[in-house]
Formats: sequence, structure tokens, C-alpha cells
Amino acid sequence: MPTKQEKVEELAKLLLCMAPAFRKNYNVPKAPDGKAALSPHQLFCLVILRQNGKTGMSALAEKLGVSNQQLTRIVGELVDGGRAERATDETNRRQIYISLTAKGEQTIRDCFRLACRQLEERVSPLSEEDIDAFIYHMNEIVKLTDKLGG
Repeated sequence: MPTKQEKVEELAKLLLCMAPAFRKNYNVPKAPDGKAALSPHQLFCLVILRQNGKTGMSALAEKLGVSNQQLTRIVGELVDGGRAERATDETNRRQIYISLTAKGEQTIRDCFRLACRQLEERVSPLSEEDIDAFIYHMNEIVKLTDKLGG
């Protein structure tokens, strides 16, 4: 039987996985100083790269829901911060692929832990049954969102 903490972690994972589709209504976890290490687009870009592996710029822009120009800036900041890396396709030099680095992977883990702590505070008034219902419905939302191609 999962503990309340494990249920909170599952809920946080679900929220982070669905965040790219609902980014306008989701807040990036903030450090104790109140600042976010990344912008929402940067975090969601890292999450997409984690889920999909090496991804072309156009496909990444489409998944993130931004223009190619916006993505160039987002990826540039991630690359400059050591969280992502660019690679050129050997057969088509115009095709650029982006992938997650070890630092990017660590950033996602850090954000996940922070999100768990913040979510635990937010859901503290809920009973375990309420959290179970929340997890169930979030799973359904994720499934339906995936069906929509979002």
C-alpha cells in the first residue's frame, strides 16, 4: 500500500508530465528564495527531451508549442547552462538535434523533488482518499490529453 508521500510523488510526476500541454496554468517549482532556476518553457523543454530523447528543433518547437525562433532562444539558454546539447545531422547539416545532458537530467530531478515538497504542502489539507481521487483523475486527464495529441 503506497504511503501518502508516495502518492504525492506520483501526483507530482503526473503534473510534470502533463505540464507542457497545460503550461499556462502550471508554475515551475521555486527554490526557497522564491526564484525559479528555469523558465517554464526551459523546464518543459527538458521534460520533453527526457521523454523523447534526441529531438529535432522543429519537432521540439511543435511539442513545446512555440515558434522555431522562440525555441532557438530557449535551447540556447539551456545549452549555455550545460543542460542540453546540440548536434548536427551528419547527412543533413541543416538538421539540428537537441538532447539532454547529465546536468539537464539532474535539473529535472531537482525540480521534481522541489515540486514534491511544494505539492505536499498544498495537498496537506486533503485526505488520502482525496489524494487517491486526485491521482486517478489526473491519470485520466493525462490519457485524454495524450489522445488529443497535446
